[in-house]
Amino acid sequence: MDYGASKNASVRRRAEDKFAKAKQRDMDVMGHQRQLQQAEAAKLIRLRALRLAKEAADKDALAKAEAEALAAGPKPKRVRKPKLAKETPDTSEIL
Repeated sequence: MDYGASKNASVRRRAEDKFAKAKQRDMDVMGHQRQLQQAEAAKLIRLRALRLAKEAADKDALAKAEAEALAAGPKPKRVRKPKLAKETPDTSEIL
């Protein structure tokens, strides 16, 4: 009976070791996934901040350009030169 009890204990210990290793592997994978998610979230936050800064800079530049255009006044109208009429050959002379 002593042999059966020690065999049971050995089997139980090996099963518990496998379970502990599997649990540790799962924890490692979850930790790695958490790191990837945090990196992705940080990247999105950085990109959003850059986009908002660019939009604000574009808005300021547009407002500045509009203010300069108003300060300069209306654009002067272009005066076009009249086109000269081209002489067309008389078709009656050709026939």
